[in-house]
Amino acid sequence: MSIGPRWSVRQATFDFNDTSRASPRRGPYPAHTGRTLHTTLRWPVSESGQVAPGTLPLIVFAHGYDASAATYAAMLDDLARAGIVVAAPELPGESRALPGPTVETDLANEPCDLEFVAASLEHDPPPALRRALRNAPLIVAGHSDGATAAAGAAYASACSSVPIRAVVAMSANDVPMTDALRFGTPPALLAVTGSADEVNPPAHTQALYRHVAAPAWFVTVDGGRHLATFTSDPDRTSIDALIVDFVFLVANRDEGARKRLADAAGGRIHITSR
Repeated sequence: MSIGPRWSVRQATFDFNDTSRASPRRGPYPAHTGRTLHTTLRWPVSESGQVAPGTLPLIVFAHGYDASAATYAAMLDDLARAGIVVAAPELPGESRALPGPTVETDLANEPCDLEFVAASLEHDPPPALRRALRNAPLIVAGHSDGATAAAGAAYASACSSVPIRAVVAMSANDVPMTDALRFGTPPALLAVTGSADEVNPPAHTQALYRHVAAPAWFVTVDGGRHLATFTSDPDRTSIDALIVDFVFLVANRDEGARKRLADAAGGRIHITSR
């Protein structure tokens, strides 16, 4: 399974400033008021530079601990190339792209970071994307701590009024389902893990899958590792294609995407759904 390169990818960076919350101390760099979310935005364009037509799905993606948005560039490019707008912020505590040592305890603030980026793009999108992001279906996604943040935003947070349609959680930990009904119906879930994950055991991602309401999909990659499964594994493009089909299923009720998801298992990839 692979993603056909239908669109080219345009990329730009934006700073979204949340003045209501604080950033943590990072070694010699003191804590300070406000959280500046330096965000790389990708979107699909034609060869002539025209944005893909219609309302496009929006993914807000959270990187893992001591990583950065650039760590996942190949995957994020695949998603944009398929017709999705992707926003990937540098998280103030955990991004290695920012100065000072990373601070994992800042994970508690990251669900609200994702929601703030989504709300900022909904309320004041870049001019080129105003039509594409009007009432865009929102999917929150992430890897490792970023996956836990995404699940937290969808199922355990109340930071934003922007409805979350779905979650893509790659090598996540489980989260409490304290606010799963704030959008009426719990967001759909695609949970993905490698069977040889050396950081977050597959059982942690499986627990998240078991605790959410249907519809939900649980994907395991035989021999997949914690980071390589989503960055350098030979089956990474197949995982990217699964994410694309999931997004278009939940965003557009694409029945072709539903069938592709149902038929996607094979080789090292195993899928359970309900």
